Amino acid sequence: MGKMSVTKFQERIFDITIYISYALIILSYLGVSRYNPAFLDDINNYTRIYICLFLLWRFNPFRHLDKFTNLDRKIAFSAGVFILTTTVLNNYLTTFTNKISSRIGVV
Repeated sequence: MGKMSVTKFQERIFDITIYISYALIILSYLGVSRYNPAFLDDINNYTRIYICLFLLWRFNPFRHLDKFTNLDRKIAFSAGVFILTTTVLNNYLTTFTNKISSRIGVV
C-alpha cells in the first residue's frame, strides 16, 4: 500500500466524521434522545463548533489557498446541509413535541 497524501487522508477522516455524525443525529431523532435529551443538543453543538472552526481555519483571509479542492467542496456543502437540516429538524421536532405534550397533558 502506497503513501496516502495528506489531502486524501483529511478527506477520508472528514467523510467518516460526517457519516458518523449523521448516523448519530438520525438515531437521536429516532428515539435515543428520549432517554437522554441533552444528547441531541450536545451532538449538534459539538458538530457546529467543529464545522465553524474548520471553516474559519481553512478559509481565513490570512491564508492563501492554491486551489479549491474536492475536500473544500465537500466541507462547504456538508456544512450547509448540516446547519440547514439540524436547524429545520430541531425547530420542527420541538414544535411537534410541544404540541403532543400539550394535547396529552404532559408538562
